[in-house]
Amino acid sequence: MAFFDLVSRQYVSSVEPKLDLVNVLDSHIGKGVYAVRPYPDHSVIGEITGEIFSGAYTGTSYTFEADEGNQLEPSEPFRYLNHSCEPNCEFDWLDEPSVHGEPAKSGLFLLALRDIQAYEQLTIDYSWPATFAIPCRCEAARCRGWVVAVEELDKLQLQG
Repeated sequence: MAFFDLVSRQYVSSVEPKLDLVNVLDSHIGKGVYAVRPYPDHSVIGEITGEIFSGAYTGTSYTFEADEGNQLEPSEPFRYLNHSCEPNCEFDWLDEPSVHGEPAKSGLFLLALRDIQAYEQLTIDYSWPATFAIPCRCEAARCRGWVVAVEELDKLQLQG
């Protein structure tokens, strides 16, 4: 799968995670994924690959809901994406049209939500339901205090 990379101004393959463009390093809350180079707003950083499980898979803490009824156990390096209440990345499904008679493809990718600087930690909003919320340690200026979806925050306040 190829996408136009705004930094290099060329088409690049995103089938394999761009291991040379991100590093897994220690962060203040464990392992984290860090950019090796800048990424402009809306650029594709890499494809999220891993193993899909149907039903109620209760694997590691890295597992998340990929779509209704399916869980994804992501592969490295993106399994180490940390939560932030002010994330700089998000997951999105992208489609590639049919090329040279091959069928169209779809994949889950990590996209930049804003310009990202080299050596900056890449983060996503876990958006967990209130029943799974834990205290947040993201250190963002507008931290919600909990790893929870914004729309679930009022449920936590009612429980407190």
